[in-house]
Amino acid sequence: MKIDTNAFLDSLPIMGVGLLGIFIVTIVIIIGIYVLKAVTSKSGNSNDADDSVKKEETKTDKTEAEKGVKKESAMDLMKEREKKDFLVEEESNYISHDL
Repeated sequence: MKIDTNAFLDSLPIMGVGLLGIFIVTIVIIIGIYVLKAVTSKSGNSNDADDSVKKEETKTDKTEAEKGVKKESAMDLMKEREKKDFLVEEESNYISHDL
């Protein structure tokens, strides 16, 4: 097997331009994401609404904590539901509905 070194050296500038293009496009995409993040996070009305929702949530959290109610996370509830849906007890045998 013979490798043509002259052809390889001639193709290096072409590959370099292609790699430079990839880096430029990546940088443009990153800058675009930062610009969009900055533009969308500066909306004034939505922040006021979010603050009022957060205040309301803290009020309900305090009242539940005072009552001694255990607040379960959504992930725990999903896991319990998956267990109930996946396994059904019939005559002391566990049968899967997925089969």
